[in-house]
Amino acid sequence: MSNTTQGLATFVNRRLFIITLISTFLASLISAVYALTEFNMALKPQLLQKANLIAEEVQDDVRLAVGVGIPFGQINGLDEYLEDLSEKYSELTYIAVSNTAGDIVYQGGDISQLVQPLSSHKTLFTATESVNPPVESLLSGTADFFRMLVSGSDAQSMEGYYLPLTQQEVRYGSVHIGLNDGYIRSQLTNVFFDLAIVLIAVLLVSFELMMVLVMFYVSGPLQHSEKLLTRQAEGDFSVQQNQQQKGIIGFFVNRMNQDSRAIQNNFQQVYDRAIEQKDEPGTVEKLRQLAKRFSLQKVFTESRGSIIDARIPLFVFSFAEELQKSFMPLFVAEYYQPNSWISRDIMIGLPISVFMGVIAIITPFAGRWTDSYGCKRIFMFGLIPAISGYLICAFANSAEAIIAGRGVTAAGYAVITISCQGYMAALLTKENRAKGMAVFVGVLMTASMCGTALGGIIADRIGYQPVFVLAAMLALVAGALAWVMLCSEVGCSEKPANTDKAAATPEQARGPKALIRNYRFVGIILFCAIPAKIILTGFLYYFVPVYLITLDATQAEIGRIMMIYALIIIFLGPTASHIADRSKHMIDLVVFGTVLSGAVLLLLNGDADVLTVLISVILMGMAHAIIKAPLIAAALEAAEYTPDVGRTTVLGVLRTCERIGSVIGPLLVAALLVFYDYGAAMAIIGVGIIGIGCFTGVYFRRMRRREAKACA
Repeated sequence: MSNTTQGLATFVNRRLFIITLISTFLASLISAVYALTEFNMALKPQLLQKANLIAEEVQDDVRLAVGVGIPFGQINGLDEYLEDLSEKYSELTYIAVSNTAGDIVYQGGDISQLVQPLSSHKTLFTATESVNPPVESLLSGTADFFRMLVSGSDAQSMEGYYLPLTQQEVRYGSVHIGLNDGYIRSQLTNVFFDLAIVLIAVLLVSFELMMVLVMFYVSGPLQHSEKLLTRQAEGDFSVQQNQQQKGIIGFFVNRMNQDSRAIQNNFQQVYDRAIEQKDEPGTVEKLRQLAKRFSLQKVFTESRGSIIDARIPLFVFSFAEELQKSFMPLFVAEYYQPNSWISRDIMIGLPISVFMGVIAIITPFAGRWTDSYGCKRIFMFGLIPAISGYLICAFANSAEAIIAGRGVTAAGYAVITISCQGYMAALLTKENRAKGMAVFVGVLMTASMCGTALGGIIADRIGYQPVFVLAAMLALVAGALAWVMLCSEVGCSEKPANTDKAAATPEQARGPKALIRNYRFVGIILFCAIPAKIILTGFLYYFVPVYLITLDATQAEIGRIMMIYALIIIFLGPTASHIADRSKHMIDLVVFGTVLSGAVLLLLNGDADVLTVLISVILMGMAHAIIKAPLIAAALEAAEYTPDVGRTTVLGVLRTCERIGSVIGPLLVAALLVFYDYGAAMAIIGVGIIGIGCFTGVYFRRMRRREAKACA
């Protein structure tokens, strides 16, 4: 029975997932093609109009110079003026002024791109008369763009236009402008990747929603129907008091429960009548035995909570928080005012460090509050500082206000994430605890990937501060979802007998102090966990956005590049965990990942470009995917040498120390940037991380040798 129900639920889940995936992909693909075509249709006429305005400006300036008596061939500074204009407008290949013979007298930009004679150029007056090219040509242009994207070729093409220069109706020259079609393709590429990111985000969000809906309307009711039918097949007609399932299957379960209630009511009437009429004692005793055998007087209450309840509220809130990750240093830099007590590089790293520091401080208190007041209540309470912090940043007019806003938000973030983690932990048994916590981590990583990328795209379109207003609105939505979905009956203050806390001893209460004397655990914390978080916050959250902006990357490009890190973790994390479980060499994998992450930073030494940063982010994601699972396993394995400490205490100490690394990372990178350039700063940190990794490997290898000799 159990295998049948589980197989049916798996089949339904798989079918729904495939249908949702295909429908969402097709809808997004159609929308993408339509958007690209519309963009192509609107951009070309706008560029022609802009080129016409620039050419008219140059035309007026040359006419003014010639009109005051300056010979046409002796206008000083015109070359520099045209060069400045061509550099200012990236959509222009060149700007040139020619004489009546067709010889170029003044020029700016890359005139070598001129492959056609000047006489073949179109006049801008004629070009701008028809600003709407045929749809067929635009569709063809969009198709050419997709072929270029697949093949990787980006052949530059140029169209030339001109305006005549006349004086008293006598023509003495022309202003020529080369319009770069590669600029149009680059803009289409940006739109294409933005749409691709939105497509990925939509697929992930659809998957999250589908998981919850399936649990509410399919898997959950199927599991309850299995339990109910199993009980009734065994002759158990007990009634569940709070049975309220959803959907068609849920309707069937509710009706079966109501039928059991009707049977109990009928039996109770017969039983009461037998007692009132004082029937023979044997009759009443037989009725009691019948009630005991078929549970005809049993009513029970089953917990209505599920770990899926917290999945959507946590995802929405985490998504809101991750929206600002890709631009936070740049946002602070806009409001930085030079002062004598702190440098610019350190100031723009403070929001990240303060955010992580406040989380490290609040997390232990948040755990106690959750145990005392319950998960749902603490979640709603955490929205107050979270939303307040977003609004402070949205209306901030100084770097100090932004830092304060991030600190306030951090308090809410710590409280809400701990409340969700506590909600899940309260519903998990010892057998499925790891799987349940994997759901928690997976939601955070999915939200991180979607929020980071979409936050960069939104900020590139509407600015930084409106993103915080959007985050506040999403936090309110998360609160509404939590109010509806989180079950108040799940009290985190309850401590079942099978939990670690219930079995705690006085020695376990002193767990953190005992772990300090565990050199294995301390070594993993100092030389593996903290360096990993230093790289994460220092490299990904601080260095990448600040450095990419110096390479003229757009905010949307920064968000896309940072998103790759979470995407790599999501896809490679399960594989790395599987390899770690099979190999059993946790420390070796952690050391390898640590050394690899340090080596990745060496790639940035010297003259780097956007592609180098992208490759570094990909490799860093691979390195941290290798570290993530083995690091937790290695910490738990090392903690076994301190037998009086429970797993909950070990993980709590590990998370708190990781936050310390998150605080150090941006400040360390900022301090190095005061004295060194970007590449040198990353190289210094990379060499340090490699050294730490090698030292850790040698240290644990020698420790294993000493233990082997002792055992021999």
